[in-house]
Amino acid sequence: MMNLFVRKRRTMYVRINLTLQRLAGALCCTVLMAISGCAAQNSSTGKDEPEGLVPAGQIATTISAVGHLGSMIGIPQFYVNNTWGGSSSGWGGGGGHVCCIALRDTPKQPVMVTVKWQTCDISQIKFVNDQVVDPNARCELEWHEATVPIHFDVPAGKGGGLNVHFLPGHRVEVWYTFMGAWGSTYPGPKYPRGPAPAYAPLPDEQPTPVKTK
Repeated sequence: MMNLFVRKRRTMYVRINLTLQRLAGALCCTVLMAISGCAAQNSSTGKDEPEGLVPAGQIATTISAVGHLGSMIGIPQFYVNNTWGGSSSGWGGGGGHVCCIALRDTPKQPVMVTVKWQTCDISQIKFVNDQVVDPNARCELEWHEATVPIHFDVPAGKGGGLNVHFLPGHRVEVWYTFMGAWGSTYPGPKYPRGPAPAYAPLPDEQPTPVKTK
């Protein structure tokens, strides 16, 4: 019963989370369109970019997140190169997009980005008869940071945005591709499907606190 209740809570959390992500992305694009057009095509390059908002030689692209952590942990917030990327459930995601982060339109490999993310672990919260034992119980929050390369599946300006994958062991991968993370031929980490397992930290897993965001 407790696991069922937790799963229901997590499902509701995921739905709310994705709705908020979509609203944030839509609001951002609305603002951009009001200023200069959201992802307007540059006449000189033929690539999609909001003119006037991105320096010459760069493009703007969205950020999306996919969780591979399980049902007992989520990502309340994360940043890519200090650009807020929204939040993510611990299992799945990838349907919401946050605008925007700038990339070079002709990047030289490798392109490194710094990802900072916060985890929210609820595995220590106890339930009895579908009720929280301690009404003051809160998830355990920790900050982590990693500098990783962007994996380009398509040239800059030809993709659908950045997909940030949060993996067990405080690992993260960032992919720039045209297809969604749930696609059968997606080149990045396999999309999490089926019932979410409870997150089990690795024996040598250590948090990497971030002093500043």
